[in-house]
Amino acid sequence: MVSWSEGSSSSSDGYSVTSEAPAPAIIFCSEWRGLAPDLAARCEHQCVCEKLVSFESVDSGRRYLACAQKEIPKCNFVKWIDPEWPATLKMSLARVWGMYQDENKLRLRENVVNAEENFRVVKEKEQMEKDLRFFKLDFAKMVADKEQAITELGNARLVVSDLKQQLEKKKMSDKSSTTIHQVVRAKAEKERNEMKQKMDSMKEHMDNMKEELDIVVSQRDDLKKEKKKLEYMIGDLFRHKEENKSKIRRLKEILDEFE
Repeated sequence: MVSWSEGSSSSSDGYSVTSEAPAPAIIFCSEWRGLAPDLAARCEHQCVCEKLVSFESVDSGRRYLACAQKEIPKCNFVKWIDPEWPATLKMSLARVWGMYQDENKLRLRENVVNAEENFRVVKEKEQMEKDLRFFKLDFAKMVADKEQAITELGNARLVVSDLKQQLEKKKMSDKSSTTIHQVVRAKAEKERNEMKQKMDSMKEHMDNMKEELDIVVSQRDDLKKEKKKLEYMIGDLFRHKEENKSKIRRLKEILDEFE
């Protein structure tokens, strides 16, 4: 932890002055703010100083004066108005700030772990969406092939029907064409059987694709559940953030009591 009382020296009026380190973090205070033209202290720019209240480590709550420049770089001038806190109060402040920093580190580690897990889930989701797009393309191609096969089957049936009509006519005109008719009929039946086998194979392939689609849908539902869990975890992080703010407000009240 940083204590801004280190490296300080006592001035003739009993206040602490330092210029070896930048001014500490501050907290808003309506009673001690703005410029201090009524005080003799001047920064390294020989300008009027600004009234500030420290909010850092064991010096939390101590009033001090610092460089008030806005347009040029601030100097490191710091003049403490309040004396150093008693040792017991400094120990309490150090303990509180240590607890606050430890909790922030813990939350930061949890946030990193959650972010890594969220990144992993997002990557898996992207991969699944990519696989689903390929699956849709394969499914569309399969449907197109099926439609083409149905069209070819319809044309084959028309061809078979025409052949039957022609064979019937020829049979009536010439019984000697019976042998040819049987050959054509056998050929048509063979083509029909082959077409039926092809349709059965396509039906089986469609069933397999449907099962794979069901698996993808199930995995998508699991991802949605994981997303809800992450949303709950993020909500819990925001709730802990509010609890930290409440602790800081209580600490400010304690400091106000010491004033």
